[in-house]
Amino acid sequence: MFTGDYVYQTIDWWHGIIPFPTSENPDEPYEHYGLLNSNILNLGLTIGLSDYWNISLSQLLIERCMEWQARDPETGDLEPSVHHRTECSSSNFDNSKGGYLGDTRLNFKYLLANQGKGPGNRVFIGGGLVIPSNNVLTESPFLQDGDGHYPEHRHFALSDGSYKIFTDFQFFKKRMKMPVFWGTTFSVEYPLNESKHGFHPSTVYDLSLMALSGPINIKTNFFKISSIGLNYSIKHTTVSKWHDLVAPNSKSTTYIPGLSILFGSKIGTFGINIQRPYMDNLATNDAGVEQDAELWQFSISYRKILNKYIDKLYWK
Repeated sequence: MFTGDYVYQTIDWWHGIIPFPTSENPDEPYEHYGLLNSNILNLGLTIGLSDYWNISLSQLLIERCMEWQARDPETGDLEPSVHHRTECSSSNFDNSKGGYLGDTRLNFKYLLANQGKGPGNRVFIGGGLVIPSNNVLTESPFLQDGDGHYPEHRHFALSDGSYKIFTDFQFFKKRMKMPVFWGTTFSVEYPLNESKHGFHPSTVYDLSLMALSGPINIKTNFFKISSIGLNYSIKHTTVSKWHDLVAPNSKSTTYIPGLSILFGSKIGTFGINIQRPYMDNLATNDAGVEQDAELWQFSISYRKILNKYIDKLYWK
């Protein structure tokens, strides 16, 4: 099976004056705000190794751009900042290696139960390895110089530079009444090491729930709506560290409600999903700085069963 997922995410963010080195004499005595927009393409290939095992390989391609919008109220010029500027992750910076390549993911999945085409349960367990790319932050963005000021730096990158293992459990149930299909997934992603630049990422726990309506009587010559669904995810990250020092705001819980529509067609299955994430670490800021952000996420997915066989995987 070939899979392709395109995600567009926009974060409209704001935070108050950063009180360093003292609250009476901050480095940048004005409010900071802007947009952080991401275009994410996740390409994958799944191969069935047997009736019970499959393996998936997926690769992230990402362009993440900051649009710095803080302006001097008198001149209208953009305020200078060592923390933020209009830039994209594809370019290098003082503490960042630019590019478009995100992490690579290798996933093994085992089928525990499958009712087939009728009503019943589908249960999977899986796990695998996350292989980091080289497009990372090369130094902590929270370091200060000898005078207590920040040198110029970037806060975002495409990878955290750490190898990770993950495991997941998936349960789905098909029914004869609405919702005709519902399920839950739970996964844990655990870092195996810190990056060669001294960053140790968070452990990530992810719980997701979904329910689908079943066939909808809307059809054209090109596609038909297969289902309309609701989904809700809770993602929790533990603290991350730079050189054994806790990174501010790294511990968080994000709540992600969403609405999805599935389309069937002759060339494969398409899905559209709209989500509105909410992050609790905006209210529990480690540095005591006022902040806020509005997040929206839009995605288009594609699935195509290739109906191909690799003869060498089958033996008598």
